[in-house]
Amino acid sequence: MVTRATTVPDLEVALATQVSFMADPDDTGWYRGGSPATPLYLRLGNFPDEPLYSLYLGHGRWMDFTTAPDTWTVITPEAGWPDTARPRLPKGQFHE
Repeated sequence: MVTRATTVPDLEVALATQVSFMADPDDTGWYRGGSPATPLYLRLGNFPDEPLYSLYLGHGRWMDFTTAPDTWTVITPEAGWPDTARPRLPKGQFHE
């Protein structure tokens, strides 16, 4: 699950890496991807009021976009997030 302390040390590497983002079963509206050394957390926005996706970079910074890079796949289960997932919070707020 994403925390405020999560960081992306090299954005260019993250954008160029083949990543399959899977819906985070613990947090509604979040996806997990990356590698064990560099986890990546992608937030599903309230589109069209917000960008479709936001990659959390750490230290309160985000990369917002509507189309994911060609190297990324974003997978949402047909049923959506499980009922046990924590509720979605506004962008910039985290369950801690």
